[in-house]
Amino acid sequence: MAYYAAPSSESALIQRNSAESLSVTFYSGETAIDADGAVTIGIVDAEGSTVVASGTATTSAGTGIVTYTLAGQSDLNELTATWSGTFGGNAMEFTTQHEIIGGFYTSPAEIRAMDSINGESSTFPTADIVQAITWSMDVIDDYCGASFVYRFHRDILDGTNTPEIQLSQKFPQVIISGSIDGTALTATQISNLNKYKSGVLRLKDDSWTYANPGGQIKINYEAGVSKTPPSDIAWAARTLARYHLLEQVSRIPDRAISVQSEFGNIQLAQPGMNKPTPIPDVNVILNRHRHRAPVAF
Repeated sequence: MAYYAAPSSESALIQRNSAESLSVTFYSGETAIDADGAVTIGIVDAEGSTVVASGTATTSAGTGIVTYTLAGQSDLNELTATWSGTFGGNAMEFTTQHEIIGGFYTSPAEIRAMDSINGESSTFPTADIVQAITWSMDVIDDYCGASFVYRFHRDILDGTNTPEIQLSQKFPQVIISGSIDGTALTATQISNLNKYKSGVLRLKDDSWTYANPGGQIKINYEAGVSKTPPSDIAWAARTLARYHLLEQVSRIPDRAISVQSEFGNIQLAQPGMNKPTPIPDVNVILNRHRHRAPVAF
């Protein structure tokens, strides 16, 4: 039987400077199972630098469940946690991914207070609400082409032999670090970088050297339209998260485009080009904040 480690959705995104309890549940098939002995953890960042030393002890929190409390992280980053233990006499390792982010568009408490979610903790546990918030943020960011809070990004790019280079994300705000063909950018070079909303970086008195076969430019940075989301984006995130939760328990078939009732035939709103969600009011807001060029079919 295969072994699995199911991470808690509540620690997939972690607020900057906030301590967070990382948790996984180990399974053999569908059955939660304890390790033969102690489970340890090690955490590295996007550069592979150690955040938590390998072999650090974790805490048992129930059958198959182990946790580790991560101290607050001041820098945005992407973390990889490696959980190590012995199961059925075999040493195993499992990895989970965690992102340190600048903020959220909404909170579980705000979603819980919404109509049809309030008082339904058994139907909609906190973990599902957190997952719905993450989903709504992904939908908004993907369609709009930018994040409305600061997020971490790591780009590996080809050099241009010019002072300008195009990042993968718009609205770069903080350049954390970078290197050209293995040579780190100096603090002076980073402070002299010109950052443009389009995602272009301009290197003063130097060029982003092209090195065959390319991929020698590495840049770690924070990007986002603002540190906190506009109020209408926050409303859109709440509305989308609620929709996502209710959709999981809806009795309407997921491929239905209309419903017949005692009031007649009801046409269901459908997503499509320039309509990323089935909610018209949300679509209006996302189109107003869109920074990505429309796609022609």
